[in-house]
Amino acid sequence: MKKCLLNCLLVLVLLANCLALSQEKKSEQTDSQDKTIVGIIKESGFTAAKIAIPETKFESSLSVEAKEVQLTINDDLDFSGFFSIVDHSLFSGMSIDEKIDYDAWTGMGAEYLLLTKLFKSERVLTLEGKLYDVKRKELVTGKRIRAATNQPRLLAHNLSSVVLDYLFGAGVFPTSQILFASQLGETQDIYLADYDGKNLVRLTSMGILNVTPDVSPRGDKIVFTSILKDRQEIFFLDRSGKRTKLYGEGEGLNSSPKFSPDGKTIAFCSSKSGNPDIWTIDVDGKNLTRLTFSYGIDTAPCFSPDGSKIAFTSDRSGSPQIYIMDRDGANVKRLSPEGSKRCDQPAWSPRGDKIAYTTVVDGRFNIAVIDLSTNEVQILTKGQGDNESAAWSPDGRYLTFASNRLGSFQIFIMRADGSGAKRITNQPGCASPCWFK
Repeated sequence: MKKCLLNCLLVLVLLANCLALSQEKKSEQTDSQDKTIVGIIKESGFTAAKIAIPETKFESSLSVEAKEVQLTINDDLDFSGFFSIVDHSLFSGMSIDEKIDYDAWTGMGAEYLLLTKLFKSERVLTLEGKLYDVKRKELVTGKRIRAATNQPRLLAHNLSSVVLDYLFGAGVFPTSQILFASQLGETQDIYLADYDGKNLVRLTSMGILNVTPDVSPRGDKIVFTSILKDRQEIFFLDRSGKRTKLYGEGEGLNSSPKFSPDGKTIAFCSSKSGNPDIWTIDVDGKNLTRLTFSYGIDTAPCFSPDGSKIAFTSDRSGSPQIYIMDRDGANVKRLSPEGSKRCDQPAWSPRGDKIAYTTVVDGRFNIAVIDLSTNEVQILTKGQGDNESAAWSPDGRYLTFASNRLGSFQIFIMRADGSGAKRITNQPGCASPCWFK
């Protein structure tokens, strides 16, 4: 009994620590320079900047941590799409100090140089980073970032954010996290990980199927569906580990809950009326409202970033397609183009200009993105297994999704144009990712 209680307490502590990262500042940062550059990335014609990232200098006892820092920064900046990493073999064994040989770095093709140093004092790790503009031959920004001694990756992610934000205004994703569901046998639970799949933590352990997680705008709670023998119920889970039922009256379907942008309302699918329709309910359980009244199946709702509209899936026309309606259920319009095969799981971009969704192309499920101003559709994943359940990164520059391209379904991330896709999980039956800051 004591062992069981200790295990439960440990899970609650892990949950509190992990979800707290989404709301609180992740580490202490000290400016070494106030200078700021606002960079602009263009959706077409953008050329990635070439950056050299030598090995992190370190105190003798920090060789493992220093290697992890250097590799994490390298991976962050490479995946971002803003940088092309200069081949490390070009400067392997080169003596690198504060007196920068700009001509040598120019000869290697570097436009930027990032020097890092890791040191430890008592129970604190400090990462010092200095970014140099090789062409202009000057230090452009520097930071000292502190974190606990067991968090070298957190230091690295934060420094990556500093570099990306300074040059391109794109420093959100390195410190972001992803929720997803993973099934083992007859149970499925909700997990939390860094955007790159590291620091994996299991959030639920209920012995049932827990699916379709979403996170509140403040990052202080998640909402998800629990599938029981005769019914489906919608639950909240807060940072303390407390689980609270929001809705689940009687038998039938209650699924796909999504927070509104202000965090006050949940949109979800329910068969309360006898037919699966879109409903909304306040987070306190009040004001249950039915929004759709078609004879078809209406499911998978998601709010627009301003909260004024809801996108959802409906088979009212014969096959599942994507529709948009006002928040109160008025003005329903089909979004997916005529002739589209099965379309499902809409996800509105943070900027409000695009919607990602799952569609069938050549007999396989794929991720598509439709531009709301032009109605042009781009297929991002064609010819790579089945791909589904896309979700945007907080800044709208990247997508996460589930794919079986390598065998079992795993969670992947990619840039918003479909490039740079990589797997971040390695466990059974992964589904329904949700990306948040």
